[in-house]
Amino acid sequence: MNDTKIASKAKAQLASFMGKVFTHFSKPGRRFVEDCIYGIQASGDAKLSSIVRAIDDDIRPIYTEKRLSRNLDDDDIGDSVAAAVLEAGAASVRGDTLLLVDPTEIRKEFAHAMEYVTRVRDASRSSKEGRDVIVNGYHGCMVAACRIGGRRTVPLALRLWSSRAPGFRGENDEVLKIVKAVYAATGGKGVTVYDRGGDRPAIYDYLVGEGRDFVIRLTGRNVLSWRGMHETRALAQECTMRHSHHVTFDSHGRECNVPISFGAMPVRLPTHPEKELHMVVVKGFGREPMMLLTSLPVDGSFSSQWRIVDAYLSRWRVEETIRFVKQAYGLENIRVMSYTRIRNMAALVLAAAYFATVWIGRHVRHEVLAEHLARLGKRLGEVPQFAAYAIADGLKRAFTRFGKWVRTAEEAAVAEPGPATGPLLPGFADILDLDDG
Repeated sequence: MNDTKIASKAKAQLASFMGKVFTHFSKPGRRFVEDCIYGIQASGDAKLSSIVRAIDDDIRPIYTEKRLSRNLDDDDIGDSVAAAVLEAGAASVRGDTLLLVDPTEIRKEFAHAMEYVTRVRDASRSSKEGRDVIVNGYHGCMVAACRIGGRRTVPLALRLWSSRAPGFRGENDEVLKIVKAVYAATGGKGVTVYDRGGDRPAIYDYLVGEGRDFVIRLTGRNVLSWRGMHETRALAQECTMRHSHHVTFDSHGRECNVPISFGAMPVRLPTHPEKELHMVVVKGFGREPMMLLTSLPVDGSFSSQWRIVDAYLSRWRVEETIRFVKQAYGLENIRVMSYTRIRNMAALVLAAAYFATVWIGRHVRHEVLAEHLARLGKRLGEVPQFAAYAIADGLKRAFTRFGKWVRTAEEAAVAEPGPATGPLLPGFADILDLDDG
């Protein structure tokens, strides 16, 4: 398949993606979203000026920029885009699918004039420097679906907010808005997996109160055990490590193999004494044991306890997805000034990431196209295991080097069916409610 044909098929798939996922949008709204997704993919950037240059239509750029900027200031467009992506991604979620929740931030260190810009913790610099580094920016949160032990993720939701914005009621409220929206779209299916940030009464009140399954890492709190009220760290030291295993992972380009041991004990939250939970204790990752609180059934067997450990270890996939969105699409390069435009642009970047990672990156009928796009990306090294980087690079090169962006009925007509039908690539049958045949 030559490069021009690859580009043509990729553009046809974008037209098909728009036609199937954004069916309820008006014609101007669909054109706006399609132009933005194309521009983000073609430029690899979230700056409005870069998107306009990538579109390169027959209209003067200033008029295209005014049109996009006007639509981007619509209070409802971002929510509509996010809802459409979530609805499409929710079809991927089954009862045992992991819903990986991870707060994040976008740094706007020198953007003092951006509306409601606030102070955020720069997580990457803080971890490197061993101290809290506070900069200007916006808070955010992403939810991605993944099967236990799987490598591929389905981005479901991405939301930005500012603690200085009118109506802000706290981080718990913002995170719960996202989690509730995801569960509403999935019909209550999925298992919430959250790091230490999820160890909060407000999060437990919702999850336990609504009967949602979860795996959350404990930071240290009092729980009820068979001997009464005890602090989790003290209980963890007394937990019997019945099982052992070796965990292999990549650390800064070096493969590490760590022996761990783990065990479990029944506990209850003082605020929800009626709900039996389990605390799975893992030793070997550091000096202090890792404590995981879960509502999933746990007994003395290796498989039931390892399932909880493996679910939590899969959580870092959402961090990888966030990193991909920031690096491949320049999420932190947003230059629009108004708060509404900033949040809407985040929703459009989510749609672009979904198109690359799910629409093209997963379906077996698109496998050949995905391989050609990865080759077209001309990466110096091998295609990484998180292949979305290579696909995003290939889309960028295909859209910018081989033909202009055009919208024709012929493209949509010849587009192949989307990922809602047909067989799936290996590894995805387990998280989709579809047959492989």
